[in-house]
Amino acid sequence: MSELRQDELSRRYGGALFDLAKESKELSKVLKEVHRLNLCVREEPLEWAQIVSPSTPLHSQRNIVEKLAASLKLGKLMNHFLMVLCKNSRLKNLTSILDEFFVRVQEAEGILQGTLETPTELSQKEINELQKKLADQLHKKVILNQKIKENLLAGIVLKLGSIMVDTSFRTQLTKLRHVMEG
Repeated sequence: MSELRQDELSRRYGGALFDLAKESKELSKVLKEVHRLNLCVREEPLEWAQIVSPSTPLHSQRNIVEKLAASLKLGKLMNHFLMVLCKNSRLKNLTSILDEFFVRVQEAEGILQGTLETPTELSQKEINELQKKLADQLHKKVILNQKIKENLLAGIVLKLGSIMVDTSFRTQLTKLRHVMEG
């Protein structure tokens, strides 16, 4: 499946779960359930891959998902949602669907989460200052997750929603090379 198609599916299903949780006034409850489910699936990726494999019969997938939902004490809405994913053969997209749900919740709460790539580790104070400056400019709470990318050499790459700022040394050299080549 193409990445674009998977993104569309994740947006559609993650958005539907968000809308259903909000309409039923269970957003807080569903958010907690999604966290538990997400942890479970991500902690055992090989087992999850076997469950969602096309070679696993649908009735077996359904039985496993029902047992998982019961063991995680998921509510009626989450149970029904998982059964719809199972029926529509979308369980393989569950992690990206849950990620989309988290994005929708954060957007609703006015939170922007992003990635800050740096060649060396920044102090928590430096990250906090950057988050505050971005929050002041964007009028939203900003949460940055730092990733160390030693191949950047210098500068940063900031990805925040649809915003991308690349001040890395590598990008500056590439731009210079293009200008010189004409």
